[in-house]
Amino acid sequence: MKVISESYLRDLFRKAVPETFRLEAGQILTPSASQFLGEKGVKVLRGNEEQSASLPKVAPPTREADKASGPKYVSAMDGGLFETKPEHMTQLTGNMLVPKDHARIVFRGRLDSCQGEILLLQAAAHETGRKSLVADLGEILEWSRDIMRRDVLDTPVPDKPIIGLSDGELRAHSHNPKKYVGIDHLMPTYDMGASILGLNRLRALVREMEVSAVSALKEGARLEKPDIIQALNRMSSALYIMMLKDKSGIYK
Repeated sequence: MKVISESYLRDLFRKAVPETFRLEAGQILTPSASQFLGEKGVKVLRGNEEQSASLPKVAPPTREADKASGPKYVSAMDGGLFETKPEHMTQLTGNMLVPKDHARIVFRGRLDSCQGEILLLQAAAHETGRKSLVADLGEILEWSRDIMRRDVLDTPVPDKPIIGLSDGELRAHSHNPKKYVGIDHLMPTYDMGASILGLNRLRALVREMEVSAVSALKEGARLEKPDIIQALNRMSSALYIMMLKDKSGIYK
């Protein structure tokens, strides 16, 4: 079953906003997609019936009457309704559930593992008093956490600097390290030390996450949420620059 997200609709309506949007059998709107359609005045068509896209919000009910109004969760796979969350399922976005081996959940698991690696590297840098490395790793950590938040909330990842560098600056520094860092490109070897090799392992994990994200967000030849793929690519570039800075002695 295809989940219709806000980012998918924004891309679809880039040239013009239609009066209606038809949901095919088995398709489900995310909460933010439903709100987006409502804000644009687009009506949702389901089969032969027509209805407003202003669907009920999925925020947890606060009144007793609301609590008794109906099932709390919806399966994004078959539309099934649940009062409680089954152990083998988890929330994709809003109140929609998917199995824990769903590609989007696997991607989030890789993000979680990546954050664990970042924290270990931060702890090692802290123990050796390398404050600037701790700070840069802190930015990488917040970047990965923001990607997680944006995926869960179905909102776009903002265009912002990472380790103090804009998109264009990341590209320039990673493509011409001699000019900006003072050393040539690196080919990691075992004798470079645990710090550089740890950053290299983290960079490789981010590359794996990027592949996982493409698999999770691809619909045929179309890619939903390309902002997440771009953010992971920028994260990988930032880590390579950090390896160069470490090798050149900037973090000492």
